[in-house]
Amino acid sequence: MDISNSTVSGNINSVLELLKQGGIEDPAECDPPQELDVSNYVVLFHGDLSTGKCLQAALQRCAIETMPWYHLQYVIFIADESALMRDVGILRPKETGIYGSKPGFRRMHQLITYSGICWQLDCWRVEVKKMSSEPLFDDLLAMVDTIARDYVTDHRLWQMRSKNLAQWDKQYENALLLNKYMLLYEELSFVMNIGDIGQVETCTVAWILMFKATGKHKYAMHMSDFLCNVHFVYPDGLLVSKTGSFRAIDWCMELNNLYTKGSNCTVDCIILESPLVQVYHNLQHVFEENFLHTHLTTQHTIVDMMQTFNDLCKYIVKHSPHEPVLGGGSKHSISDLYSKGYELMDKKSSDVGMEEGGGSEERPTLEDVVVEQGL
Repeated sequence: MDISNSTVSGNINSVLELLKQGGIEDPAECDPPQELDVSNYVVLFHGDLSTGKCLQAALQRCAIETMPWYHLQYVIFIADESALMRDVGILRPKETGIYGSKPGFRRMHQLITYSGICWQLDCWRVEVKKMSSEPLFDDLLAMVDTIARDYVTDHRLWQMRSKNLAQWDKQYENALLLNKYMLLYEELSFVMNIGDIGQVETCTVAWILMFKATGKHKYAMHMSDFLCNVHFVYPDGLLVSKTGSFRAIDWCMELNNLYTKGSNCTVDCIILESPLVQVYHNLQHVFEENFLHTHLTTQHTIVDMMQTFNDLCKYIVKHSPHEPVLGGGSKHSISDLYSKGYELMDKKSSDVGMEEGGGSEERPTLEDVVVEQGL
């Protein structure tokens, strides 16, 4: 089927085309009438969360129709076994509707974090099961390298996909890709929280490719231009090295600018406004001392997720996504966004080079940033 499944109308056409291939068509247009009328039955459709959202929107769009066939009342969406929506049903069973519509950043952040923990624990389970005795500390250190090498997809993915269906496991491939995406998100979230700007730059390269692959071209373009400007256009010294992290000079100087700069650069203005700045600073300090000095009003008890993680881990063990089975299949194949984004960026660079006619002054590209960072 040459149909785009990224739109609601495309999913509607896919549903009708799949039913047609199975010998099921609109009863009103069949002559003679077909034996099977699905108007009073249900048809199960598998897919990822994006497919489920499109089908849900399709049902809402067709709700005005009166006939069951055009109403699509027979369509029932079933999430794929490796889809995140399955994890939502266990981690947040009362919020599946919210996650299917507009979950917001905080909910999605918790979902990716919690689900990633359980999927990584399953990798540990598989590795520990291979040992004949209880692992020692040195064995655990060796397992870390093994898990990072064997349970996260890399350049070997194309070798897996080049084999025939009887020689590779589609569910295992999905698990490796899912682990990669979750670890990329976890790494970016961690280095942003601790202020390691150098590592943020490194992580940004991967996210530029993923944004490009998912159609977020403006995000990819502006992030790529920013990295190129930092490394090849702006003067050196914009990043100040600190112990264990990097901080931008603007962040370090902001408080000093607050005290020394006024609406203009005259000495009289600075003398006039400096006491007001100090008064404002004293008021802030009073509020902090009166309301936040115990540090109890902004801190919440850490949620005990032990039982919930245990339930999700049992579900993952049931389907064994990290234990390859030759010929194993899955209803949905997760896209390799990293490779797809790299191909699109490479194609864009080639097109720009052809338009400029190979001039002597070529602009720096994302590939130059990758070489500069030694990735």
